[in-house]
Amino acid sequence: MTNWHRAYIQNAQRELARGTTRKQSHALNLKAAGKKVLDVGCGAGNLLTVFANDSPELLIGVDVDAVFLAHCKQVGVPLFQAALPHLPFADETFDLVTCFLVMPHVPDDTEALKALARILKPGGTLAISGHGMGFPLGHLKRLKPKPLLMYLATLIYSITGRKWMRNTLQNDKQMCDILKGIGVVPEMQFCTKKTLGCVSTYWIRGTKITGRT
Repeated sequence: MTNWHRAYIQNAQRELARGTTRKQSHALNLKAAGKKVLDVGCGAGNLLTVFANDSPELLIGVDVDAVFLAHCKQVGVPLFQAALPHLPFADETFDLVTCFLVMPHVPDDTEALKALARILKPGGTLAISGHGMGFPLGHLKRLKPKPLLMYLATLIYSITGRKWMRNTLQNDKQMCDILKGIGVVPEMQFCTKKTLGCVSTYWIRGTKITGRT
């Protein structure tokens, strides 16, 4: 476990203790009780912990990072190591799929969203979040290269259509357009905060309509 893993897990535990994770779930009106639920990019497992307390029919966590998966074992739910867009689940399996702060790291936004919609039942709920163009602005004062690299990665992706560098930024309205194009109707959209008028972190919840993605 690296120092970064430890810091990430500690921050997640603080958010869980403060009720921040539960508030995020309530803000998107996510209901896990009696449903088949998948959390993609489960990280330190704070959202899994919240959902586990809601008595879902089935709850599964997915992450690409083996360290996080080892930490999440304490939640007591099935875990899989996988990365978008390759998810080891059959079509139309889940009633609720969550994918928070993962979109900046996927190889292709559209293909990742298609994969999430594929495993969602018609009428099921998809909830995603990611970083907008305002996110790095709040970190420029630290005088570190990462914020500028995020803008560079986003520019390269917009020009080439490929994520040669990960940790890109997204336009929340464009994400909604992609969702509509694959049969998921956005029902709720908001941002946590804005920096200089630009969205920092966006949150979107949508419902899959009947039909193929």
